[in-house]
Amino acid sequence: MSPKRRSILVGADGSTPSDLAVAWAADEAARTGRSLRVVHVVETAMLDIPGHTTDGIVEELVRSGEKILRDAETLARGRHPGLAVETELLEEESVPAGLRRYAGEAAAVVVGGRGRGGFTGLLLGSTGLRLAGQYPAPVVIVRDRTDITADEVVVGVDLDGDYAPVLDYAFAAAEAREAPLRVMHLRRPVPLAVEARVDWRAATETVRERLSAALAPWRKRHPDVKVAEEVFIGHPADALATASANAGLVVVGSRGRLLPLGSVSHAVLHHAGGPVAVVRPYE
Repeated sequence: MSPKRRSILVGADGSTPSDLAVAWAADEAARTGRSLRVVHVVETAMLDIPGHTTDGIVEELVRSGEKILRDAETLARGRHPGLAVETELLEEESVPAGLRRYAGEAAAVVVGGRGRGGFTGLLLGSTGLRLAGQYPAPVVIVRDRTDITADEVVVGVDLDGDYAPVLDYAFAAAEAREAPLRVMHLRRPVPLAVEARVDWRAATETVRERLSAALAPWRKRHPDVKVAEEVFIGHPADALATASANAGLVVVGSRGRLLPLGSVSHAVLHHAGGPVAVVRPYE
């Protein structure tokens, strides 16, 4: 099991996606009884330009960052007046390096889908992609859309992998939201299966039984969570992206420290319709 973590960590840069991430993180902290830590990182690597002076630039970036943090704190407290909020301005080589300082203490690390300077057509910013699967805490990428009304939690489960961390997070998220949980086990079609006369109905039923057996301990620990189980034959990323259209949260796993994102998680991060949590295996 993961250690008990006391805070929700969110990166802020003053952009609209960042504001959405701060709002989501504040809501998550309030519903789970945790504090909120808002961090703004002044990226020193961007200032390391040979032959150019940085006199006055750092000071201006610090002043701008302090305002960003004040605005983020105002936003969070406006949503939840009693919420414990801490802010921190860091000078680090990069945003991931800055957030890493507190990631080990966090129940989740939250960032926006894009930050300042992001291209409008880019569905996922470089920071989010670099963070996902790299930290011990789940990393939540908050998409820049506000039209999602459902609070259903959707989780993709690989029965052949280490699914315990993913189910731990997904069941806890559904319970905190008092929301239904849709558990999807996704299998790619086997090449030449038709020619090999594979009995898909029997094969699917066998997998469904495995899924039900795997979920039994979590159902017992979270009896109030309404769970729907689905076995889907097709491309996993397509199925999860479709399911995310009206979901309040999609939960996927990562491979681990050396190979953080598999192709499915990578694709879901780019194409999901709402917030996505990437959960790393326990150490």
